[in-house]
Amino acid sequence: MPSRRALALFFLGTATVLGSPAPRAGEDAESPPVRVAIKVDPVAVAAGGEAKATLQLTPNPGIKLNKYPKIKIRIPESAGLVAAAEASIGNPEPPPADNLDANYYHGAVDPLSVTFRVDHAAGKGKHAVAGELRYFYCVAASGYCAPAKVAVTIPVTIR
Repeated sequence: MPSRRALALFFLGTATVLGSPAPRAGEDAESPPVRVAIKVDPVAVAAGGEAKATLQLTPNPGIKLNKYPKIKIRIPESAGLVAAAEASIGNPEPPPADNLDANYYHGAVDPLSVTFRVDHAAGKGKHAVAGELRYFYCVAASGYCAPAKVAVTIPVTIR
């Protein structure tokens, strides 16, 4: 577990203290900072089987996606459809205070995959599985950093 001092240095170094400036004019507060594309494999899964959802995260221009805290996907249990599942990518600890830039993905972000089990009683057809994606990002131009919690829909076809 990182010390309080290490955490404080990390958060100060990335401008995440309370009172950080909000996004500046011209920075769209309405659009999400990261685009998410979801691919499910197999395309059609049998009831009682497993499927894997892979999320590809693409930060919008001017957005830096953090490795710490970890990027997490959580699928809550949906009775008669899927069992609960979760997965994460990133770093379990903050970067060293003298290398804060190591905390950001540069270029492509690693895909985030979560495997989930389809309920034996799930009905055939197309279903929308609810999930929650959590990540931490920073706006390069303003230094504003914040956590994000985004609802995602995973398309599942049961054969």
